[in-house]
Amino acid sequence: MRRIRIKTLVLGMVQNNCYIVGKPDSNEAVVIDPGDNADKIYKYLSENDLECKAILLTHGHFDHITAAPELNRLTNAPIYAHEAEADILKDPEINASAYMGERISVRPDISVKDNEELKIAGLSWNVLYTPGHTAGGVCYYLKEHKIVFSGDTLFYESVGRTDFPTGNHKVLIESIQNKLMILPDDTEVYPGHGRPTTIGHEKGNNPYL
Repeated sequence: MRRIRIKTLVLGMVQNNCYIVGKPDSNEAVVIDPGDNADKIYKYLSENDLECKAILLTHGHFDHITAAPELNRLTNAPIYAHEAEADILKDPEINASAYMGERISVRPDISVKDNEELKIAGLSWNVLYTPGHTAGGVCYYLKEHKIVFSGDTLFYESVGRTDFPTGNHKVLIESIQNKLMILPDDTEVYPGHGRPTTIGHEKGNNPYL
């Protein structure tokens, strides 16, 4: 039996992957990147008797944060994000929510730093600071389980775009090489959009690396 439970909800107009993560023997869960449809996320939590202990944001674009304020209100779970992402999160013009018909502003309850270890829902989460897609982009690494949630930093045979505010392609590739490609080859990668992959597969097949 797998020692971790991962539920993927594909949400919103740009099909963001929202992950609900926890241990199979626990009713505690973490929600990663609630991009939209807070009611759908909360319904899943309620129907499965799960208590949301934290909302982890990989970065501040609208398709990863739209449901965060409402989910925070419904569950009282604190919102975590990197300290360098504060401006994007609070400004609807920069996080692009203003262009999608909503003005979303998020103020994280807890700021995270590179290499910080978070103990949440019985799991140890390592924060990997991976700027490039945005200035404060992070990945969340479950070392014990060889799983990393990569947001829009790394995708299956692709990488995040860098033409949005605070994006930088050179910095993004350096982040991936220095933070992600050093992980074990059998590490599973759960990205912000699209199918999962592994570090080993990306080493051999990603044309950007």
